[in-house]
Amino acid sequence: MFEHLFAERGLSLDRLKTLIEVAKAGSIAAAARGDSARQSLYSRQIKELEEFFGVELASRRGKVLALTGAGWELVRLASESLCLLDDFKSRSRNLPYRFTIGAGDSLHAWVVAPVLASIQKRGLPWLFALENLRNSEIPSKLQNMDIDFGIVRTSALEAEGLESRVICSMDYALYVPAALAGKKARGKKEDFLRLLEMFPLATLGSGSGFHALLKRNCAEFGIRLRVQCETQSFPFAARMLKSGAFMAILPCMAEKELGEGFVKVTHPALDGLSRSISLAWNPRLLRVRPSAKRVIDVFSIPERE
Repeated sequence: MFEHLFAERGLSLDRLKTLIEVAKAGSIAAAARGDSARQSLYSRQIKELEEFFGVELASRRGKVLALTGAGWELVRLASESLCLLDDFKSRSRNLPYRFTIGAGDSLHAWVVAPVLASIQKRGLPWLFALENLRNSEIPSKLQNMDIDFGIVRTSALEAEGLESRVICSMDYALYVPAALAGKKARGKKEDFLRLLEMFPLATLGSGSGFHALLKRNCAEFGIRLRVQCETQSFPFAARMLKSGAFMAILPCMAEKELGEGFVKVTHPALDGLSRSISLAWNPRLLRVRPSAKRVIDVFSIPERE
């Protein structure tokens, strides 16, 4: 049935693996990590694949290696085949299945971590690798099957061909150390402006879309936003809050980790920041790794609640 595939040399798992690695790295030099001998090997292996299939798989554009349409098609086919073989090996040796999840730092901390803790306690046979990614990076990595799952703002999932399931909502509030606020905060919206004028605030920095939206929302209510500590992630803003020296605007899902000793203050300016969060995946994943269906179920709202 497959005799014609083995009638000539040039096709091997090792060569297909090289093509996938080069595609992910963007160049042969990056994939080889500067090793000149490995660069030569990778160039030869890709050339041998091109000769075997009789089609151009990649072309150089400056220092970047650009895959052709046929090149990307072969990468997808090879990735699926290697996933199937990897799962077969895991089943045969009774090894845990390994899944990669891409998400931002705050979603890893406050969405992924509790679910993984539950999975561990339940003794489910899975291993997870976590990649810290921006919302904008996740759709393309899912399309190329560089990651198995992405946890991302639902509105960021505009790429065609992906499937997703809403798993939670992300709402925001102002959190103030009780010792800092004293009796000045009762958690009501009228406290919001007064607290912003009195105490230093930590939240995401001015280079983020969140900061721009927060500033715009505050301006609609006549509130001038002043941030004394700009952070690159909500978990770091939470650390500044725990120091007792700063207030912080954080996702409400951080409350369990914060514990007691903080006053939560809501305001309509923060209501407009709310967004839904989805678990996303490439539908091809379920074809090549049927075990992934159970992971989706575990991350779904009914089981998480």
